[in-house]
Amino acid sequence: MSNYSYIARDRAGRIARGELFADTAEGLKTLLHAQGMRLVSLEALPEPSSSLLGNLSPRRWMPARSRDVEFALRQLAIMLRSGLNLLGAIRSLQSQTDSVAFAAILETLHGRLARGDSLANSLAEHPVFPQVVVQLVSVGEKTGNLEQVLEQSAQYMTQRRTAITEVRVALTYPAIVATAAIVIAGYLTFAVIPELQKFLGAMGRKLPRMTQSLVDFAQWFQINGGTFCVVFVSLIVGLVFVTRWPPGRLWIDRWLLRIPVIGNVLRLSGTATLASSLSVMVNSGIKLVEAIDIARQLQNNRFLAGLLTNASESIIRGKALAPTLAAREGFSPVLSSMVAIAEQTGHLDSTLDEVAKFCETELKSKIKRMSQLVEPAVIVVAGGIVGYVYIAFFMALMSAGGNFK
Repeated sequence: MSNYSYIARDRAGRIARGELFADTAEGLKTLLHAQGMRLVSLEALPEPSSSLLGNLSPRRWMPARSRDVEFALRQLAIMLRSGLNLLGAIRSLQSQTDSVAFAAILETLHGRLARGDSLANSLAEHPVFPQVVVQLVSVGEKTGNLEQVLEQSAQYMTQRRTAITEVRVALTYPAIVATAAIVIAGYLTFAVIPELQKFLGAMGRKLPRMTQSLVDFAQWFQINGGTFCVVFVSLIVGLVFVTRWPPGRLWIDRWLLRIPVIGNVLRLSGTATLASSLSVMVNSGIKLVEAIDIARQLQNNRFLAGLLTNASESIIRGKALAPTLAAREGFSPVLSSMVAIAEQTGHLDSTLDEVAKFCETELKSKIKRMSQLVEPAVIVVAGGIVGYVYIAFFMALMSAGGNFK
């Protein structure tokens, strides 16, 4: 099967360009004719080279990423807007991506679309496409605004990925510093200082008290380390089981929202996710109850997800949305107050978009402030640990020279 670049005209006489895989040129012509298109020109594309470096590229075995989906959605919108049919656009995306996993997903999408299935149903089969994107595409296919919906979906995924990346970046540096401090202190405590103890013992001298405390700790850990590790692993396993137990996960998520700094960040993140997803879905024509149910699935915090369940039930009973969102320790207060105004004015989608922008700005500020607080704290603690071990180490060296007894 070869890849062909073609130019064709549809029934209305419009030019369509794209790339398709076919066994022969005649087979491609037959396929286009079945789609109601008349072939104008055809060119066989060269096969991609399979060099050793290309085969060793991580993109050949890594799973599909959010960036792949975002790029595909934007490119798909552009190609559809330029007149290319959906099947041709999918084939073109398949030839552009360097991810083997995502190319396989696009191949499956093309096969389902060729059999007459909808794009939304095809996307729903792959977890890499969020549920909100599937619902938006379904509405876009029904209303004829597929290109606009694809752009909105890509923008939503980009905003969500950016927020998650900022949190990870803020915590990466403190984690690296803490890990390096623990490794250095552990090496000196368990490997270097015991050798110094043997050396001083052969000379008939004792370690300084500060150094001896580290030796005592190392000996204690060698005796009780196995028990300590078993208890630690048991606590981790127990925590995992508690988080998988719905009441336990609900209690943990609600408790996390009460932590002064972390809770505020989680609350802003949940509010921004809710406001942005609801804004996109309501603007695309999805009913509010259905949009809230979809937004509930996007919430990682079970307590916030439970508030959305109550909100959906409240709307079904004919009540307003704002009072349910104003629950204590739930979403940011700005959400309920702005939604209350939007329910009176009838501009819910634009109001939610403003709330999402406000919360995202505040979230970036909180994350930056949190990183500014966490980094010095980690450096002070890690520096204290390493400093204590280094001082104890050099005191032992000086004791070997007779300066300390």
